[in-house]
Amino acid sequence: MKYARISFPSRDVAVRAFHELARRGRIISLPDGQFIVPEAAAAFLQTRGLTYQTHEWMSEDYVTQALRNPAPNAV
Repeated sequence: MKYARISFPSRDVAVRAFHELARRGRIISLPDGQFIVPEAAAAFLQTRGLTYQTHEWMSEDYVTQALRNPAPNAV
């Protein structure tokens, strides 16, 4: 399964999208305001007219590795 790391143009859009996606499946919220969603969820957002920016497409293994080994916080 493919996943997308996405962000939204505003907090208002992000809240609406998160609410829609949380009721329908899995969504991962990252501390930097980005989200990781399955490919089907990205397509769903388009049907709802919620705009987002795709930063990268990832495999399930890459997502698991990224969540287990997060980047350190800036000091």
